[in-house]
Amino acid sequence: METTSLASKKYELKAELLIDVLSTFKTEFKAGISEFSLITRLKQSPQSLFDEQSLRDPLLLFKTHFVLFHALYRLREKWQADNTGYLDIHALNIQLQEPTGPCTSSLGSKPTGARDVGEHDALAAYYLDWRNFEETQRGEVDALLDEFWHKMQQGGAQTFSQVEVDNAHATLNMTKSDDISLSVLKKRYKKTLQRAHPDKGGSQEEAQAVINAYHLLLGYYSFS
Repeated sequence: METTSLASKKYELKAELLIDVLSTFKTEFKAGISEFSLITRLKQSPQSLFDEQSLRDPLLLFKTHFVLFHALYRLREKWQADNTGYLDIHALNIQLQEPTGPCTSSLGSKPTGARDVGEHDALAAYYLDWRNFEETQRGEVDALLDEFWHKMQQGGAQTFSQVEVDNAHATLNMTKSDDISLSVLKKRYKKTLQRAHPDKGGSQEEAQAVINAYHLLLGYYSFS
């Protein structure tokens, strides 16, 4: 994955959060879900990662689509690597298919009939390259792009009650007195999520609580 500007770091951070959220959606992916239905789920509580405007404004719709598909292709790589299965990605149906055997390469769990992946998958290459995302920003007002990500935060304008902040810190086993940087917050988040994730003996609810706490603290400390 390549980046071409510091501005992309902001979007990459959001994409990383989205990957973690999507990794808890195995049940939905096994059944098959459309892009529209998936975005609708991600608009709802407790995720609240998108809002109505993200589906109405053409520019924001493209950005929503790009970031979502970037996260899906990253997740597909991860699930192929650990032989979870093959995530077949189409706008009308995104479906997790069972692995066909031990994964010995990047193509190891790709079922017959699925599109080729890896270096020959032009769509994956497109969505995994942030330069393609950035090209749509040229000539646009920076404030519009910032507004897009603010709208992806829960409730639009961010306000944080003391109870919410304290609960978020507690969920990640942190306190406000800690010397908190983005790297420290991310490290604690990843460690806590690993224990809470359904794949590690936790539950979807526990994992989502950790993700929500991280999401809130990103905004509280102005890291997002």
